[in-house]
Amino acid sequence: MSDLTENDKLKAEQLARVIDLNAKLLSNAASTYAYNKINNLLLMQVLAKIENRDLEEIRNNVERYIAQFTDEYLKKNS
Repeated sequence: MSDLTENDKLKAEQLARVIDLNAKLLSNAASTYAYNKINNLLLMQVLAKIENRDLEEIRNNVERYIAQFTDEYLKKNS
């Protein structure tokens, strides 16, 4: 009986570690995503200023390219 209890404790600890790791990975992914969005916006603003172009035009082009590359990546890795 105590073996089962000890085994259950080990499984529970392992599950807790997995849950903690998943939470950390999701947090890191969210932070990276936000950081990349901010960097993209700053780069688009710099590009618009340097090239005397409309920021909205550049943003639309960037979003179109991101969507295209995402589709290509998903097709390649599916």
